[in-house]
Amino acid sequence: MLIDSDGYCVLIDLGFAKVVTEKTYTLCGTPLYLAPEIILSRGYDKCVDNWSFGVLIFEMIYGYSPFYSPNIDQITLFKRIVRVQYSFPHMPSNVSHEAKDLISRILILNPARRLGSLANGDADIRYHQWLAAFSPSMLINKEVPAPWKPNVKSPTDASNFDDWSHLKDKQFMRHTALSKKEQELFKDF
Repeated sequence: MLIDSDGYCVLIDLGFAKVVTEKTYTLCGTPLYLAPEIILSRGYDKCVDNWSFGVLIFEMIYGYSPFYSPNIDQITLFKRIVRVQYSFPHMPSNVSHEAKDLISRILILNPARRLGSLANGDADIRYHQWLAAFSPSMLINKEVPAPWKPNVKSPTDASNFDDWSHLKDKQFMRHTALSKKEQELFKDF
């Protein structure tokens, strides 16, 4: 997700997205957001999106994934996910019971019992008490004030992005001219 120039979140990079009518068995996604059934290769449907939404809510409130711990390796992470091993931290102390209830009803091991997968489908999530005062249509229409608006000078302004150039391999950064032999290889292109 990115924040657009008006301060609203935008879902991007749907390169792995696909329409699933029954179940799929593809292993893809950000490890911290993978649902247990993906890791266990049990096949899955849209219920994994609800799981990821629960992880996102937790992360937006607490600042880290419910299954994360410092220096965690991927195997340990996956074990924690398939065991649904997480707990709510004591801080911040002002997190509502409703927020915790929504998260704990989404982060359920059995996808058939997960909020969003029950008889009312995603309406169970949309009309949960924690989201009761939230209007999706107002957000879509940008009628809800954005909490922060980035200073963007032009459509191509990238000044709000972190500079990662220090991580690039300096050897590939050189822009030296091709040798005569290398040029000869590409003469017909």
